[in-house]
Amino acid sequence: MNCRNLILSLLTVISGGVAVWVLMGRPATGIDDADIFFVYAQNFAAGHGFVYNIGGETVEGFTSLLWTLICSGLTAIFQSLEKPLLLLNVLLGTATIKACLKRAVHPGRFVLMLAAAPVWFVWCQLTLMETGLWCLIITLLGLAVVERRRGAVLLLLPLLLLTRPESMLWGVWVILLVFMLGESGRRIKTALPVLLVYLLTLGALIGFRLSYFGYPVPNTFYAKVSPGLFSNLLDGMGYLLRFAVSGGMVLGLLVILLRVLARAEKGWSNSFWLAVFLLPGIGIPVLVGGDHFGGFRFYQPLWPLICLIGANEWPRMTANLPPRLGRFVLPVLLLAGWILFPFTSHIKHEFRIAKEGRENGAALAHMFQDLETWPTVAAITAGGNKLGYPGPVLDLMGLNNTEMAHAPGDAANFKNHTGFTRSVFYRWQPDILLCGDSEEFDELVLNGLHTEPQFNVLYTKCRLHRNGTDLEAWFRNDFLMNIPANGDEM
Repeated sequence: MNCRNLILSLLTVISGGVAVWVLMGRPATGIDDADIFFVYAQNFAAGHGFVYNIGGETVEGFTSLLWTLICSGLTAIFQSLEKPLLLLNVLLGTATIKACLKRAVHPGRFVLMLAAAPVWFVWCQLTLMETGLWCLIITLLGLAVVERRRGAVLLLLPLLLLTRPESMLWGVWVILLVFMLGESGRRIKTALPVLLVYLLTLGALIGFRLSYFGYPVPNTFYAKVSPGLFSNLLDGMGYLLRFAVSGGMVLGLLVILLRVLARAEKGWSNSFWLAVFLLPGIGIPVLVGGDHFGGFRFYQPLWPLICLIGANEWPRMTANLPPRLGRFVLPVLLLAGWILFPFTSHIKHEFRIAKEGRENGAALAHMFQDLETWPTVAAITAGGNKLGYPGPVLDLMGLNNTEMAHAPGDAANFKNHTGFTRSVFYRWQPDILLCGDSEEFDELVLNGLHTEPQFNVLYTKCRLHRNGTDLEAWFRNDFLMNIPANGDEM
């Protein structure tokens, strides 16, 4: 049985991953945020520390310390990270599915449900982000808590805390559930070691951050902070609602999840406790206002456990359906999920942005290779541009720059892109300002910077040809006037 589950899990991950890879246009890289991980991994592996620019400030511009360390380890072994990380994500996804199949009453039903959400394969395999790792840890930890395996909880809880910042809230919930599921009269004794491991790990992590970076949480938190709780809740409820209606299978399984929670008085089953365990994963995205990425990144790590609950509760929930109809529901929902995926996922452009960023970085490196010092470059998308360019890159969104992240932002009305501050930009006055995904996008996240008289006195938008390379961007006027000719054409 274990061998069969392993083969089925591996085939599911590979076939789903290949299918979405083709539908995504066969990308050769992950998304731009994955390139940010690669920048830090390369610099750390080379002995420069956790820095975005070599010789620059130490800054936690990544959302997962554990994933950064994994990428750093792979960087020391392999020349490039894309294929090793893709293989690692396949293994992580296989382990996740196998753990669920072991507990699924009907494994085939579980696989049908899981595969009906193609975007799960995108986020957990193709993006090369920490999502697949986070998904595995959430899945294993949820199963360990529900099955009262305290030793596994003690091993997984530190990994949880090292993987994502929201794990600080998840950890408290895990401790509470371990207490509630403990034997009567022994609950405090059961939960106390879990509490101690949580406090020791969290204390060590915060202590390291304060001593190394100077702040208790990642710099990404300060760069992405939203205007207020009410605004977050409003955006977050919309995020949850859009996820619920993003596919027939998603809506059906969320209804089953709610019914399992509502039927608690009829039995405290494993399905019920798994549903309770998932509540922080559902609620935290609402509190923070959701996410700007397509494909509901925050909810994808919960998908395997949601499918496990749905697969085991399916006979009870569909008992009133005609048997013939019941047999066709899941295959139809699976087919519908894949047919609608190209039109509803809204994530394909993320791979294009990463590709263009790397091309821009390589063009900059070639264009200015003959200069004694590299020009300073400012960018909105800070992953691929920096990965390909050895010179200093200034992150306009503040993710990789504490000055921009902690300055009072201009409150751009675009989710997770509120870190830009004009006064900081004018203090920097970078040599080059790279164009973003579109003029409309630039206008939105930079709050009309390009239309300001002061900016237009300082900068000119043009196409520069140098060293056989072309690049369209905003160039500071005195930089253009003083740059060595070397065959320039504008």
